[in-house]
Amino acid sequence: MNRVRSRGFTLTEVMISVVLSIMVFAALGMLLTRCFSLWVDGQANWNLAQHARVTRSRLLNGAFGVGTGVINGSNVTVQAGTDEWEGWQSVRFELVDQAEYYQIYASPGANQMNICIEKEGEPEVALAQEVRYRSGGDPLVKVNNFGASVTNKHLTMTYTLNFSAMGKNFELPQIIEAYLVNN
Repeated sequence: MNRVRSRGFTLTEVMISVVLSIMVFAALGMLLTRCFSLWVDGQANWNLAQHARVTRSRLLNGAFGVGTGVINGSNVTVQAGTDEWEGWQSVRFELVDQAEYYQIYASPGANQMNICIEKEGEPEVALAQEVRYRSGGDPLVKVNNFGASVTNKHLTMTYTLNFSAMGKNFELPQIIEAYLVNN
């Protein structure tokens, strides 16, 4: 008797193809997960860099128009925080060509940590580290360890920007140095 071979797949061939397919899809899934993770990290780091650029510009050049920043300041003093602001510092300066005083300080509140810039005598306060102004709620980018020192017409401000995305925390330490035109 002649055996006629069927044209279908054997159980062994099907099992091998299923195992190979599972391995290929698992590798693709791991690759896509890693790519998404790298994309989230890149977006978070770009976001922090954008906020760092805005913060630096507002602190040095001014948050209330060009020429209202610390590089146009004189009589710069650094004050230590008290009570709930223990360990935080503020910077007070006068504009060279005007008799206006400004103050840079970090507001460590319960959940909000902002670098604020305030024109003394005015109710308006600008957030230094926010690319866009937000009303209410936590800031998008928070600040840790705001400190400052003035020595020999040289102002140094240090702080760390923090950003959270997809359950991960990202930090970007900053040091801003300004040489003052007057003492």
